[in-house]
Amino acid sequence: MADLARRSLLLTPAAILAGAATAAPPVKPAPRAAPPTPREAQANGLHHLAQARGAFYGCAIDQNVLANDPAYMAQVPREAGMLVSETAFKWAALRPRPETFDYAPAEALMSFAAKQKLAVRGHALVWHQANPKWLVDMVTPDNAEPILSAHIRTTVGHFRNRLVHWDVANEVLWPQDGNKLGLRNSIWQKAMGPRFLDVAFQRCAEADPKALRCINDYGLDYAWAEDETKRGAMLTLLSDLTSRNIPVQAVGIQAHLDAGVQELDQTKLAKFCADIASMGLKILITELDIRDNRLPADRAVRDAAVAAHGRAYLDAMLSNPNVLGVLTWGLSDRRTWLNDELPRADKLPQRPLPLDTEMVRKPFYTEIGNAFASAPMRA
Repeated sequence: MADLARRSLLLTPAAILAGAATAAPPVKPAPRAAPPTPREAQANGLHHLAQARGAFYGCAIDQNVLANDPAYMAQVPREAGMLVSETAFKWAALRPRPETFDYAPAEALMSFAAKQKLAVRGHALVWHQANPKWLVDMVTPDNAEPILSAHIRTTVGHFRNRLVHWDVANEVLWPQDGNKLGLRNSIWQKAMGPRFLDVAFQRCAEADPKALRCINDYGLDYAWAEDETKRGAMLTLLSDLTSRNIPVQAVGIQAHLDAGVQELDQTKLAKFCADIASMGLKILITELDIRDNRLPADRAVRDAAVAAHGRAYLDAMLSNPNVLGVLTWGLSDRRTWLNDELPRADKLPQRPLPLDTEMVRKPFYTEIGNAFASAPMRA
């Protein structure tokens, strides 16, 4: 997940809304498909609606939900064809001590997925957050590469042929730090420079050649100057990696969206996807949710705004056949990080996901299904 709490605090509503009138004209939306009937929806779910266009739908699962909320987990295989753990594959969970690899939390999700015949993606091998203290204290320019290589070889090797994707590098861009290629001042950047990406992707490719290798980031969605800069940095980084045959294969676009702003420029989004695809790379929407903390309290108003914002975003993104599918960061409003990190001023729980707290499908659910139905067929 992103540093969105810190980022949001830097942007006042007035600053965020400034310039909306000058946004580029949107891509003409595809005709809206009729929403699925209740019987159709119950039989198929979002993943089956996605599959009809050659795409996929999945969601993130919190370990506490997995262990303690059977009603939530019962709904997951009805809707999703792919899962990703919010935390279980990150360094802090996998490596409590330098000499110890603890795969039990990740294997709990793997066991559920295997029983339900669901695909799983790994998230994430390199991140500037969720690192154990021992790692932060230990890493130096002299030992960073062997530590990183050993972790990736061991972890990716452990799950070899069982995961469909790896987020090899997560949130590595932060142009404000002033580094070459716009890279963030993470422990790996400080110790190794940009070469940490080469090592990470190469070790992952060696350990599991079949898993799709992704670079995943946020802040790539809107017409703000900050997002424009980051999109440019991503394209520059991808050009550098692909020109040197570093084995990156896909870009994960997190899509933590905000229904309270207007700068969703469909033309720029479509162009960004086209630029990525021109390098021979695939694209995934990996962490979609839509916060409503700028909207009025009325549930119907919030739900309609979230649904409309999500549909506009997905129409632009799914118009490119290289966008393989969509994962939401959770399935139900019962569990969302937004209530902790970006709460509403009125303390009402947010409604950012396809299902509400009672596991009932919301307007956002319908519009995700409609966006899949209107998308071109994937190869």
